[in-house]
Amino acid sequence: MVRFFSKFFIILLVITSLIIIYLSYFGVETDKFDPLIKERANTINQNIKFEFNKTKIHLNPLELNLVVKLKKPKVLIRGNEINLSKIDLFLALKSFITSDFLLQRVELAFFDNDIKDLVKISNIFLPRFFNKRLNKIFSSGNLQGEFIIPFNADGTIAENYEINTKVLDADIIINKDLKIKNLTTDIKYTFQSDKEKKINFFINKGKILGLDLTKSSININLIEDQKIIKSTIKTKGPTKYSELKIISSLLGLNIDKFKNIELMSNLETSVVFSIDNRFKITDRQFQVKGKIISLNLEHEKLENLKKFFPTYNSKFILKDTDLSFDDSNNFKLSGLIKFDKKFENFKLNYSGIKDENFRVDGKINLYDLSLNLPSLNYIKEKNADAKVDFNINISKLGYDIERLLYSSEKSTIELDKIKLNKKFEINDIKNIKVKTFANNLKNNDFHIGKHKTLKNTIFILGKLFDLEPFLKSLYKTNDDKKMLSKSFNSDIKVNLEKTITGTNDDVSNFSMIASIKKGAYSKLSLKGNFNENEIIEMSIYQVDKNKKTLQVISDRARPFIKNFDFIKGFEGGKLEYESTITKNVTNSNLLITNFKVSKVPALAQLLTLASLQGIADTLSGEGIRFESFEMKTNSKENVLNIEDALALGPAVSILLEGYVDKGKTVSLRGTLVPATKLNSIIASIPVVGDILVGKKTGEGVVGVSFKMKGPPKDIKTTVNPIKTLTPRFIVRAIEKRKKKKKEEAK
Repeated sequence: MVRFFSKFFIILLVITSLIIIYLSYFGVETDKFDPLIKERANTINQNIKFEFNKTKIHLNPLELNLVVKLKKPKVLIRGNEINLSKIDLFLALKSFITSDFLLQRVELAFFDNDIKDLVKISNIFLPRFFNKRLNKIFSSGNLQGEFIIPFNADGTIAENYEINTKVLDADIIINKDLKIKNLTTDIKYTFQSDKEKKINFFINKGKILGLDLTKSSININLIEDQKIIKSTIKTKGPTKYSELKIISSLLGLNIDKFKNIELMSNLETSVVFSIDNRFKITDRQFQVKGKIISLNLEHEKLENLKKFFPTYNSKFILKDTDLSFDDSNNFKLSGLIKFDKKFENFKLNYSGIKDENFRVDGKINLYDLSLNLPSLNYIKEKNADAKVDFNINISKLGYDIERLLYSSEKSTIELDKIKLNKKFEINDIKNIKVKTFANNLKNNDFHIGKHKTLKNTIFILGKLFDLEPFLKSLYKTNDDKKMLSKSFNSDIKVNLEKTITGTNDDVSNFSMIASIKKGAYSKLSLKGNFNENEIIEMSIYQVDKNKKTLQVISDRARPFIKNFDFIKGFEGGKLEYESTITKNVTNSNLLITNFKVSKVPALAQLLTLASLQGIADTLSGEGIRFESFEMKTNSKENVLNIEDALALGPAVSILLEGYVDKGKTVSLRGTLVPATKLNSIIASIPVVGDILVGKKTGEGVVGVSFKMKGPPKDIKTTVNPIKTLTPRFIVRAIEKRKKKKKEEAK
């Protein structure tokens, strides 16, 4: 009996197993549920209708339920037909016995449907705002995927449904400027809780603005009334300037100051932002990192930069450069840069502090650029190595140089704690160390710093200082020579072993004491020695609130005259200069005695036109000697008015007046007389009437009157012979002769 029951149970177990296997894999065709399925679909949602040929019931032993599989299913949603690859209905086991349609979930799959079908299906399940957006942005493409739709016990659709779809070769229109082409992406919708749902996009391929989007992802969190979008966009490929303008506008950046940008990059952009019910973007954050394969950039010309880098053409190229950038204005670049021909390593860090303040630090090689520092008389030519290491704070008020170290061959410049305004004028100085070379000869070796014991005092100490830029500044307008801002107030103490002037007239034991108020010298006392017997002295003192006086006495005039471009050769001479400076006008008197000039093109032309070729030849050769040159001028803004200028010499004398509008026009007129004629006239002074009128016609030409006018590089000269001299010329000449006699008598 026991054996019989054992066999019976084994046979029963085998038969049951076979039935379960058969029902699980092959199922049973039936039309028992057909009317119920169609009716229930309408009950669940009146917009949904199922169409199918047959149903087959399978047993699902793992979940202990039934699976009703529909053959050749179609779904009609609001009259739109969608071809499905499967519809599986999961029912409770008792549904087969009681004929009740106890639906637990539906698994729906589709393939190769038009992308618009996504909107047809998701319209039932997803929020309305999302479906409206989907309908607008999807232009073309195919769709495949699977929906898992759970049901509650009362037959209503539960919220924890899942969507797994794939968009294939789609074109998406985000806006008129931003389009995604050939997009293939996986889309997944998951239910987290009643208050949170997620939609995830993973891009397998696609392009936006010509950039490859492969392996990019977008995650959308639907949390109550807020939509949080987190995306990681990986872009690779070329980008044009027009395309960069679109991208920058999305990131809230303005690149209008750039004239052209050509970019080849491999970047990863992380963007996080929120959208409220009104589709307003809030809490935007972003970060960009990756590599710039190549970047050609051209920006608007910066005149302040051009002064220091004359060969810079507002263009540069980057390659193999690491990049990182975020919404906090932290910007980092590290790679290779080229301004003209040669790539050099560079590093640049830019960080926003707050408001309009930010910090820039980095290292860069200036091999391709020439560098001009006029205040130091230093020039670095192109194609010479030069390194700059800097740390600068920039604000709307100006530039705080925390640290700047420049080095090129033997030249070094070190700046610490220097404050500049927006015009690059100095507000404050803490420490400057300079050692520079010009034409392989040292021209600067000095140190500027805050005095340790004297309050509000700056010292300048050193072995060598190039004084030529300072001497040039004496003849320039305030706009050209201004280095100090109106905020600069300090006393200055200078002690230098030697200063060079651009000629062989070096000054030793150079010392100066000065006071600067509102960026201008209010008091100055300067002394130095050319040798034991020759000195230079300069002083500035304040006469009243609106007036100050500059006085210069130098036993050598050449350091000062060298800076006049129209005089190529100057020898000897002593100089006295006095200038009264007011806010609007500067009145000056210049006296130079006992000097010789040569290679003066304008004077040579004048002598030639006056048929004084012998004197012109002398000028071109050994030079012409003058006993004195005295000039009275006044200047206002860029115009220098020459009220009176008289040059007396053993060969020729000149009296002139006129004006020079700097950089635009030179206009001079005057009289030139050979010395022999002038001497004979002065010797005949008792019969002045006869001299002025002439005893009889045909006595000969006394001299010439001349006019010189035109741009500095194209001055036109005209001359006319004269037979008489003006009383003014004669009086001035006699005064100078009397003064000379008195000095000789002493």
